Parts: sequence; structure tokens; C-alpha cells
Amino acid sequence: MGIEILQSPTESALTRLLRGVDHRAFTLQADAPDRPDLIIVDRTYGLIAIDIDTSNGDPAVRDVHVRLNRKVAELSQSIPLPDGLRIHRVVIFCTSSGDLMSAASFAVPPTRDLRPLDAESWPITLEQRPLPEPEFDGIRAALVPAFVFDVRARRGTQDPSRPSRDRLRIILDTEQAKAAACRVEEVLAISGPPGSGKSLVLAARAKFFAAHHPDWRIVVICYNNTLVSYIGKLVAGHTNIEVDTIAKFAHRMGHRIGLEDEQDAREMFAQSRARGIKQAIDAVLIDEAQDFFPEWIELMLSMVRPGRGGATLAGDDDQAIYRTAAGYSALTGHRVDHLRLSRSYRSTKPILAAAAALKNHVGSTEDDGGLDGEPVDLIWVQSWADQAAAIAWEVRRLLDSGGRSPRDIGILVTQKRGTLGSLRRSLDSAAVPYVIINRMEARHFDPDSPDVKVMTVHAAKGQEFSVVLLFGLEALPAADDDAADAVRRRRAGFVGTTRARDQLMITYTSDNVYLDRLRHNAAVRTWTWPDDYEV
Repeated sequence: MGIEILQSPTESALTRLLRGVDHRAFTLQADAPDRPDLIIVDRTYGLIAIDIDTSNGDPAVRDVHVRLNRKVAELSQSIPLPDGLRIHRVVIFCTSSGDLMSAASFAVPPTRDLRPLDAESWPITLEQRPLPEPEFDGIRAALVPAFVFDVRARRGTQDPSRPSRDRLRIILDTEQAKAAACRVEEVLAISGPPGSGKSLVLAARAKFFAAHHPDWRIVVICYNNTLVSYIGKLVAGHTNIEVDTIAKFAHRMGHRIGLEDEQDAREMFAQSRARGIKQAIDAVLIDEAQDFFPEWIELMLSMVRPGRGGATLAGDDDQAIYRTAAGYSALTGHRVDHLRLSRSYRSTKPILAAAAALKNHVGSTEDDGGLDGEPVDLIWVQSWADQAAAIAWEVRRLLDSGGRSPRDIGILVTQKRGTLGSLRRSLDSAAVPYVIINRMEARHFDPDSPDVKVMTVHAAKGQEFSVVLLFGLEALPAADDDAADAVRRRRAGFVGTTRARDQLMITYTSDNVYLDRLRHNAAVRTWTWPDDYEV
């Protein structure tokens, strides 16, 4: 008489799952509860992490999916995975009426497709994510020796080396001082990576002109109102320096400029030139010049009296999030001196490394320098509403620890829709003092007000905070979308990260290529909310 080997429900489900797996695939079954029950490395479908639920519970309950996501996050951190690799997450529910398969999708908000498990052909329901042979072999070789998971409990972020960094940011270095005081015949174009002090140098240059030429009319032009407020504070006390947006200053001077459409801007500039443009200022300094239409810059250049302070433009093409960086075409025919600031002083090395991973192109970054600091925290959260809850928890811990005040902290969102309402509720529940900076408040924006600042990445251009919490990075367009609008919107991730001086936390719910790059970055540590938290 034969002996019948009884299988547990999990073993039975795994046996059925393996029927549909290509015989060439590499499979690894877990031997501990903190590992996915089954990992499959398949040449056609990529890397698949599977958990088996035998509780006969409600498949809609999030706990099973949260546990799997935590395991996947630990797996991504534990072994070297190729850049851009997206891991399938599959949960099998063993119910009394049959097995059900749930595969997480990557929509916003996230959805799951629940269907009966077809043991013979279940993989074909997944998106194909082919693995080249070297990547297949590399993952297979890395899984067994590196399959070790650390158990961690997140108690809130710390930053013991902050005071020493703050002292290094107070005084302009030799390179910055040269940019602030050098003489030019017509135009000085200043470029440099985020945090290299372009806005600070621009303000210092305006003050230098004001101190040496009290009879000059000096104008600093910004793109948005929040930057007007910031620059205004830097040059306060100099009555011959005006700080304004391009739209408002042009209007005061009797010109219409066309704010949204370049063709309108071109036609309006032609009309102004036909009427005559008065040379009424002695020096103009333009911040975030990469976001200006060429016609706006031409208008400002036409207003400058020759032989005085000329024009100074500060910008960085990698931070062009309003339009394609084409403003410098306005400088054709002008005598232009170029000066590049080569070193970043605002952000720490880990923040700069994370920002480099979010650039639209992959390559070396010249964001040289940077100061030592805490790793960047990348936090997976189940939904956008829970992202708000996680952010509120982090902020509350920062404030309770006494290491930060509310004015040190900025919460930046990649898009308004679906974020601000959840943030309001979560911050109110955590008793966090905050202010939402919208178009109405931007003109009177005070970075030193005793509140946490909640704003879009676009509104935060030119600003900086000791701590930045970046909400919803998955809202960036796909990396292979080459449309001009998508390219600009993708830069919001790069710009948002570089607003942080000392600490950066990024929350997300679904995957994209930029998050994959961050997970594989040595400067980034990963967490799962709320599993890794002491809440």
C-alpha cells in the first residue's frame, strides 16, 4: 500500500503555482516568515514575489498586501538588482471555494485584479518584463547568498551633525564672491547645480551694486511670488533694489508679455518694441532664467542703460519645470560672460545622490561637494491618504524630538489633486502647525514663519528647507515619455529633492523607474509604513 504525503495548504498552493512556471525559470521557496513564500526569476515576466494566504479571510483587507510589500522592499535593499527592475507582487488567497489570485497594479490610486487562479497558465496574466540573460543570471546568483532580512523599527529621523553643516553655509566662498562682484560689459550668465548658491549670489550682486551705486535703479526679476519674498528678504534695507515677478514688473513699465503661450509672448514683445522700450534701469538680475521665455529676457535687456550694471542671469537647465530651457537664445548678439558655480553647498551628499537618480538622463552629475549627512528615507505607503498619515507622523516626531521647529520643514507635493485634503486632515489630527502656500499666499510667503510649509514643487522653486518631505513621487510621467510637457514635469522630482538642505524623506505608493533608481542607491534607506514604525 502506498504512503500518501499530506501537504499543508501553503505547500499545496505552491505546487499548483509551479505548474504554470516555465521550466527554465529560477524558483526559490522561503524558509522564514519574513520572506516571500515564493520568488520566481523568469526570463519573460521578470522577478515575481508571491505570498500565500491561507486564513480564508477577506481578500480586500490590506494587511496581506502590506506584508508582501514589506518583504519586497527588504528584498530590493538586500540584493543588487538592475536599475529600472519592477517586481511583480502576487498574493494567492486559499479560500473554501477555490484559490484566488491578486496581482497589484501600478495605477494611482493602486488597484488589484482579483481572479480565480489558473494553475496551468497564471503567469500570462502578468505584464511581460523580459530579463536579458546577464541580468537573469545576476539576480539568480545574488538571491541565495544575500537573502537576509533585517528587522528594523523606525523611531523618527535624527540629524546629529546638522550644527556643523550650518556653520559652513553662512559665508560666500571665493567662487561665489567672484560671481557677486565681477564686472561685465553686457551680460553675466551664472549656472551651476542646485544649492550652489545662484540665488544667493544674485542677491549679493544686487547688494554690491546698490552699495557702490546708490543712485542706480536695480531690479531683480523672479518667476514666481514665493521667490520674490525670499529674494526680498535677502536684499532688505536697500531702497534702490526692486524685486518683482516678470509679469508685474512688465505691467508697471507699461508692457504686456504673454504668460502662457510663447507665440503670444513673441507678438507682445514685437508690439512693445514697435512702440519703443524705455531704458529705465541700471542693472537687472534674473533668477531661474531657465523658465523664462526668450522674449521676456529680451524685454528686460532692452530696458537696461548701457555702460552700467548690465544683466545677470542665473539658472540651471536641469531645473526647467515650467517650459523648455530656451531663454538663453535671447542672448544671441550680446556680449556674454559665463561663470559656472561648480559646487553644491545647500544639500548633503546623500540628498545630492538621490537627486542625481531623478535626473531625466543618467550620467555623471557635477553636483560636486555636498556635506556629510543622514541617508535619504524612501517610504512605501499603501495609499495616498496613508502617505499623508505617514508624513504627519514623521513631522510630529521631528517636532517632539526638539531637533526641528516647524519653520525648518517643507512638505512638497508633486500635484495638488488628491493630496492637499488628505494632508490637511492628517496634519490637523497630529496637531502640526502648518500653512498651505497657494497662489493667494505666495506673494506674502515668509519662509521664517512659525509653521510647516505645504506647497507644490513648482511653488518651492528657489526655496530651501532643512527638512523636505516629498509626497507622491510616482505621479511623475513615465521615463520614456519624450513629450516636452512630460519632460518638464519629470524634473519636478529633481527640483523637489534639491530643496532639502539636511534631510529628505520621500513617500510613494506605486512604482516607477525613478523609485527603482532610488531603491538601488547606497545613499537611500527604505521603509514600509506602518510596519516599520513604532506607532
